Amino acid sequence: MLLTPVPLIRRLELALLAPQLARAEIEAGCAAAIQYDCVAVFVKPHYVEVARKALKDTHIPVIAVVGFPHGSVTTATKMYETQDLCQRGADELAMVINLGALRDHDDLAVRNDIAGVVKTARGKPITVILETPLLTDEEKTRACKIAEAAQASFVQTATGFAPNPVLAADVQLLRATCPDLKVRAAGGIATQAAALEMIGAGAERVVVSDVVKVLSSE
Repeated sequence: MLLTPVPLIRRLELALLAPQLARAEIEAGCAAAIQYDCVAVFVKPHYVEVARKALKDTHIPVIAVVGFPHGSVTTATKMYETQDLCQRGADELAMVINLGALRDHDDLAVRNDIAGVVKTARGKPITVILETPLLTDEEKTRACKIAEAAQASFVQTATGFAPNPVLAADVQLLRATCPDLKVRAAGGIATQAAALEMIGAGAERVVVSDVVKVLSSE
């Protein structure tokens, strides 16, 4: 069995979000999450109940994505999706920020979008996914401040669908901008070295799509 390096113990989270993944892959991923003691599992909305069943009797929460992967659906749509996913058993929600509105400098719309999901979730932790590879540093810091003001629990660097991997510098920037807001590092993190770099930069959690590949790498 692969051993998890001490700095990564209780830090790795598994994202089962690739569009082609079906029930068998979701169930296999949940089994790997149990075996390697992942902190949480991210799933597509359709598979929340499958993941809940696969992870029953464990401490591993199911995180469902909202407005994924582009964040451009309406706030009302995100709120409905949040309500539906909570009813289906999601323990946490991870919503994609409205990137267009952010780049329009329509900060009130962005804040209301996040606040609507936070309110609908009724106390369940909300992560706001920023997609840092597509943003300027000014946009990253502004997004982070908006997420904090809207009472999000975490900010996450990326969906994993952006063309470039996340940078440790982005994690450092988000941590420096909002020291009290926890950061999830995600996006192209495929090795132990990359995961450890994110922890060193200040990430609370590191989201990967293949935990076995990460732990078997150098």
